This record gives sequence, structure tokens and C-alpha cells, in this order.
Amino acid sequence: MDKAYSTKYTPLVNQPTDALLKRLVQSAGCVPLSFEFFPPSTNPRRELLLDAVDKLAPVAAQGFSVTMGAGGTTRTGTHETAVAIAKRCGRPVTAHLTALGMSTTEAISCADGFWSSGIRRILALRGDRPKNMAVIPSGFEHATDLVKALSDRHPFEIAVAAYPEKHPEAANLDTDIDHLKEKIDAGASLAYCQFVLDPAAYGRFIEKCAHHGIGVPIVPGLMPLDDWARVRSFALANETSIPEWLNRLFDIGKMTPEIMPNLAVSAMVEQARRLIGYGAPALHVYTMNRWPLPLTLSRLLGH
Repeated sequence: MDKAYSTKYTPLVNQPTDALLKRLVQSAGCVPLSFEFFPPSTNPRRELLLDAVDKLAPVAAQGFSVTMGAGGTTRTGTHETAVAIAKRCGRPVTAHLTALGMSTTEAISCADGFWSSGIRRILALRGDRPKNMAVIPSGFEHATDLVKALSDRHPFEIAVAAYPEKHPEAANLDTDIDHLKEKIDAGASLAYCQFVLDPAAYGRFIEKCAHHGIGVPIVPGLMPLDDWARVRSFALANETSIPEWLNRLFDIGKMTPEIMPNLAVSAMVEQARRLIGYGAPALHVYTMNRWPLPLTLSRLLGH
């Protein structure tokens, strides 16, 4: 992965507050950012996405990523969007490859298509089980198998998913971290925490991963908080802990809806600063295909 990521991690969870603040002051503007998009469904939405790319490219030191629906349902859109972004801004682009629901042949063909189009980074995911697929094709049952196949096929830079509070299907966090290490050992060189609301949980997770012998960069994801009801519902569904201060903040905001956008920006910046304090080597920002909040975050962090 890009040298902008730091592979050296010094656990800060149990260190005094002044150590966290010192790192924050020294590192905030230096921590690189990446931004995630999903394939647009219409031409007007495609134009809005490309406008967002233009706005965010100057602060996207680690580039962009493009999601893929469960079962590879948007793989054509993922391919087209990833290539369009790469050509438009010259930044590196990571294409998601969601294997469950595709046969092994289909998944490898999808990867070959990315490679032939110049996409060199893949986020290898098993993915959720497709809801509208009666029979799931026989394919890669685990992300580890997909990572190994991709590594054998092309010299991709492969990222995988990590879960600071364990995957909902995992028996416990230690088992889940062992599975993460299997993915790293199979050829992955970077991990993204797909959904983080509690920075302290991320800090504890990084420390625990180090104890399991995982040394690759683990990048936390930042979710826009301008639709708190949706984010909170998503967090509950994924067994992601919700800091009480966020609940209190947005409960107060309900009484004065006009200030909710300001609260969303403030809360997101606070989360970012805490994640940086706990040692995040970079931040991965979910844009929901919009640029104002992500760009505001980047400017307030000093980019």
C-alpha cells in the first residue's frame, strides 16, 4: 500500500490524555484521507458523483473506493464507476469485490476486468448473503479464499474488512481477529474498519490486533452523521456500540432541527480527532455520494 500509511503503531489506549492530545496536534493534518462512493443508478446521479470526485480529489491523498452490492449485483456499475473516477482525477481507486453470490469463475472474471482496466486495488469481501437469491452459486465461502485467489491471479494491492467489535456472525472478538490474520496471511496488506462510532473501541481493537501479530495498517471508517436516525438504526443492526454522548447530542438537536447540520459536522470532526489520537494511520470517509460534509471534515482537520 501507499507509503503514506504508517505501519508502526504505538498503543495509546491506556496512556495519559496529554499523550493523546500531543499525537492529535502533531498528526491531524498529516493523516491521509480516502473517500467511498457507491455506483450511481442514473445519469444525473452519475454527474453528481463526478462533481463530488472533483471537489474531494485535492484532499484524497489515499484516493477513492467504489462499493459493490451483495452478490456482486452492481459489479458492472462498480467497474464503470471505478474506471471513470480513476481517469477523471488520477487518484488511486479501490474497487470492492463482494464474492458471496458469485461463482468462483464470475468473481475471478470480475477481478480480471478490474486489472485489465488499470484498477490495481481491491477490497476483497465475502459480503452479506443476497436476500433475493434463492440459490447461492458455489463460490468463495470466505474472504480468505478470495484473497488467496486474487493474490495468485494478479499482483493486486488487497484490502480486507475488519470489525472492531467483531463481525455479527463471529463467536467472539478473538476468533474474529484470528480470521482477520488469516486474510492478512493470505495476501492482504491493509484493513478497513467498515463502521466505527466509538473511537475507544477502535483503539482497543488495534492494540488487540497487535497482540495477535497483525502489523498491517488498520484504517477506521467515518460515517456521515447528518441522518442520525439512519446511522443509529444501522449501528444497532450491526451490533456496533453507540457512544451515549452521540445519542444525547442528537436528542438535543431534535428540539432545534435547524442546528442539526452543524451538530453533524461537529460530531464527525470530534470522532475523527479521537480516532487520530488513538493512532489511526488514515481515515476512510463514507460520502453517500455527497461532498460538502466530507470536504468540511477534511478542511477542519487541516487538509
